[in-house]
Amino acid sequence: MLCPVCNGFNVYQGTCSSCGGELTDWGRSSDWTGPYAPYEPVFQNAVQSASSIQLEAVCCHVFYCAACDQSSEVFITQI
Repeated sequence: MLCPVCNGFNVYQGTCSSCGGELTDWGRSSDWTGPYAPYEPVFQNAVQSASSIQLEAVCCHVFYCAACDQSSEVFITQI
């Protein structure tokens, strides 16, 4: 599985939920947690649909808003 944002296939263009400013991708959140974090496996996220619960591989990214100095995490579905 590949993260489309990490691998440059797609660009995430989100807006800040607080002020509406443009978000900047600061990379995978796991890259911030330790020296070997980039080599750890990507976790599964449980997604509940109308009929069942499914697991999908996601890549958690940290996005930063310079306008209001806040960061947030966004889960990117892997392909």
